[in-house]
Amino acid sequence: CFDLSSTPYLFPRDASRMRPLCTRILAELQQSQADEGESKAEGEGKKREGEPAAHGGDKESDVKEAAKEEECVPSTVIQHMLNAALGFNSSDLDIQQSVEKSVTALIPVLPAFRDQCRRNQAVLTAMQVEEEEKNGEGVRERRKGEEEGEATPSHTAMMRAKAVGTLLDHPKSSFSTLIYDNIRAEIEEELEKMRAELREAEAKIAQERREGEETGGGEGEEGSYYLESVRMQAAARTKVAVPYLLSFSSELEIDLLELSNSHLCSLLNVDELQLVTAEAEGILSTVTAHRSRIEETEAPPGCLRSTSALSSFLKGTVPAGVNDDCFTVQAASALATSEPCYASKWRCAFGEVWEYLASTLARWKELEGRISKALAKEESTAADYALLSSLLDELLSSDVVNEVAATALADRLHFITSQSTSRYDESYSRDKEELAVRVKKALAKREVTEDDFPYLKKLLDEVRTESSDDAKREWQRAISDKLECITRQSVAGQDTCGKCYSRAASHKCLPCSHVSICEECVAKQLSSQEVDVMKKMNFHIVKPDDTPIECPYCQQAAAYISLH
Repeated sequence: CFDLSSTPYLFPRDASRMRPLCTRILAELQQSQADEGESKAEGEGKKREGEPAAHGGDKESDVKEAAKEEECVPSTVIQHMLNAALGFNSSDLDIQQSVEKSVTALIPVLPAFRDQCRRNQAVLTAMQVEEEEKNGEGVRERRKGEEEGEATPSHTAMMRAKAVGTLLDHPKSSFSTLIYDNIRAEIEEELEKMRAELREAEAKIAQERREGEETGGGEGEEGSYYLESVRMQAAARTKVAVPYLLSFSSELEIDLLELSNSHLCSLLNVDELQLVTAEAEGILSTVTAHRSRIEETEAPPGCLRSTSALSSFLKGTVPAGVNDDCFTVQAASALATSEPCYASKWRCAFGEVWEYLASTLARWKELEGRISKALAKEESTAADYALLSSLLDELLSSDVVNEVAATALADRLHFITSQSTSRYDESYSRDKEELAVRVKKALAKREVTEDDFPYLKKLLDEVRTESSDDAKREWQRAISDKLECITRQSVAGQDTCGKCYSRAASHKCLPCSHVSICEECVAKQLSSQEVDVMKKMNFHIVKPDDTPIECPYCQQAAAYISLH
């Protein structure tokens, strides 16, 4: 995975040839020890000259501590091992005394050295290239994904990210410093640019926060503005850092966004990257949730099911009726312009969802354009019936909600059928054609209420009296679904706490922005002091060491809880 130099110790099998080799190595070790001793003595002498005299007890303690640290240095331990192994069978008294000294020095440090060896093994195990990568499975999967039009993340980049994560879990490994330095050296110039831009963004947010506090209003407004500035800061960091991290991922072939926040900060030595990966996951979660809502049969509340709402979202603006965090939406729109990165699993997933949303908007606009063109004709005749009916069916079966266009098409069809029925197929009577128009017009209304229940029930009874062909059965199913939806709404109610199901939801979870929990249920998860602060400031920040608080609606971990 990473290039590491290896120097095996190989000895001749012939014992007679081994003796002069051992003698030479022992002589070199003794000379090395003598040189290190002289160098150390000179350094300590200079240090004593430049420092004030210390008390005797402190001086003795410093000497013992330095000797202990020296014994734990891997090079010193290895030197003792070589000295003991090579001189064990020597007939020279001085060498035997040196062997005894090395063995004595090894006894207390061998457990720590063993632990170091285990850490090295854990790192090397994680760095081993998996069998499918050796056989080219990762490359083949990527090529297959590209042929099918899918953005497939690099298997190698994810595997290397896992190895780096293991390395960061074992910072005292022998390989840590070497690999960290190599990684930073490859991206040193761009890394410094990212640091500068992050500092500039931090300074701008800090200035805006100070101005807001100076011009702020009451106590509650001050707390609200602080929370807003925290969210603004996290989004600003993400907009600056993520494009750089994607570039680094491609250059290093390491999926950096797969690392945790703490690992990423440690690897690149940039504290401003705190919460960047969590914010990126929040962005991906938001756009993925909107895709799922668009694909649902019924349009749930807060769904981007109109061209105006979806267009606003893709431009970075939260549409009316959608409870998304405005800073998350702005960051998502900004990051959509970043270059594709096959070394990032996050970028591949985000790009796929964003492309789906953009293509969906284009498809909706194309359909609405054809509808507008058909309705632009001042007087429609029987010759236009087939086109208008086809457009209405297409609109009702699509995932876009446009009640204005659906009503206009249904009214135009009703006008045609009321003017003349003789031009249509004799197998259909005027009553049946009018019933079909009324059914389509009723189904065009996506959001139904209790007031619609009597009319839909009567319409269902009319449909059931007609001949039971496929079209009538489909109408019955669609009208029955509408009636069931009304029944569910009247029973379930709205804005109920998703924790206790008995009180109204009063607090919003961020970054998901769901108003999903009541104050009492939040208070049960906090200390009495935290509850007092939350009631005073109207928000609560969930610290990394606190017990996680999940949104009852989507189970996403909340970073902040605020009064809605």
